[in-house]
Amino acid sequence: MSNFEFIRDIHTRNMVNNGYRTISHLELWDWLRNYTPDPGAGFMFSTSPNIERIVQHMESQPDSPGHSGASFAFTMRSLQYIAKNGIEKYKQQIEQNN
Repeated sequence: MSNFEFIRDIHTRNMVNNGYRTISHLELWDWLRNYTPDPGAGFMFSTSPNIERIVQHMESQPDSPGHSGASFAFTMRSLQYIAKNGIEKYKQQIEQNN
């Protein structure tokens, strides 16, 4: 597992780390790699039962950073990028944008 120390903003780091642990715990990496949210809904308004499972697990963690709809969507897009491209490519993308 990654600690995401390469993400400078601590709140963003905590959100992505919380999501990463959740997706790993729920064994949803393959699902996330292939999932396309409903048109016009994105992750924020998705009706997938797995999204509800993810939200519940994220919120149940003792170090849950708390998510707004927008931060949840951002976190899920980050995790989807990791699912599709790998953590090293994600790290490179973050480091390029810093």
